[in-house]
Amino acid sequence: MTQENGRSELPEEPDDTVSGSLKGGMKRGDGAAKQKALGTGYELWVGMALAFYVIFAVTELVTDLAHAQIRLPLEFESDAAAALDFPGAEATLSGLTQITVATTDLATATLVLLLIAKIVLTLTAVVAAVSIVPVIRGIAKGDPFTARSINALGVLESVIAVGWLVYFAAMVLGSNMVSRDLDIADDVGPGVTTVQAFVLLGVVGGVELLRRCFKSGQKAQEELEGLV
Repeated sequence: MTQENGRSELPEEPDDTVSGSLKGGMKRGDGAAKQKALGTGYELWVGMALAFYVIFAVTELVTDLAHAQIRLPLEFESDAAAALDFPGAEATLSGLTQITVATTDLATATLVLLLIAKIVLTLTAVVAAVSIVPVIRGIAKGDPFTARSINALGVLESVIAVGWLVYFAAMVLGSNMVSRDLDIADDVGPGVTTVQAFVLLGVVGGVELLRRCFKSGQKAQEELEGLV
């Protein structure tokens, strides 16, 4: 086709900003939409797990208090206080076992310590789940090595360490006072074991290792961006 000035008109190039037709295919912004949906999905699962745990923990605690009882773990070390009489046989409790004690048999200070341990454990799980959300968002967006994610891992590590230390202290004191109130102090130990302490150290150490990996990834990413 020739214009009036004699120059030929070049055909218009297709717009590359939109890939695919309007009726189907990938459109502009679909990638961001998928990343957003993926992040929302991960956060939804974390929120659901957190909600189920909180509902279960609160329901159990309220139900026990309504029936004037409380559950706690004790380490049975002697058969004297762990004998069980069944209709056709006898058995004994050994190791870490959860028992249910009437609140009327416990001193007020004992009950307060046990309640602190249970509430702190629930709050630790809640705060830890909330603090890990920025990390999940960063991974879902394809940019995990951010300062926000690194700070979130630091908060997660602190929350787990402090929360579990408070739980251990309250549970050790509370369970020892329970054995005193029940007059079985010579036959049982506290409801916190060495294995649980090592598990806590492993979890905190794993989070710290992950945080350092994120810091190394952030540094490498900044160096690569400087080269481009």
